[in-house]
Amino acid sequence: MTKIIELAHTLGLAIAESDEIKALEIAKDAYEADAALQAKLSEYETDRKLLTEEFVKEDVDEEAKQAAVQKLRDHMEALAAEIVVNEKYVAFTNAQQALNDLMAEVNAEIKFCITGERPSTCTHDCSTCGGCSH
Repeated sequence: MTKIIELAHTLGLAIAESDEIKALEIAKDAYEADAALQAKLSEYETDRKLLTEEFVKEDVDEEAKQAAVQKLRDHMEALAAEIVVNEKYVAFTNAQQALNDLMAEVNAEIKFCITGERPSTCTHDCSTCGGCSH
């Protein structure tokens, strides 16, 4: 194992022990244990598949097809509205985002060490900025 791979392994172990991973595991367990939430997610996925099937149907009454598509879309929107406010769903997605943010910081630091340049987070909208050298 090369020195770089050994260091990557050590970094991976440190990330595996991070608060972000621990929070994600707890949130994921709660998310997966919520039977009502899982039922809504399953129902949403079923509707998504049915919607795809509706789009590929041929030789059907176009008006009936559009009505079926709209009914599925309306039902999916209602389900999505219920899903995204579920506290376990919110906690799970927030925990996933926290881990993604950590990994982005790790990758940015590695890139800085390689290139000597910090990745720019400039939006070119000074109202979003805490200060820069521009």
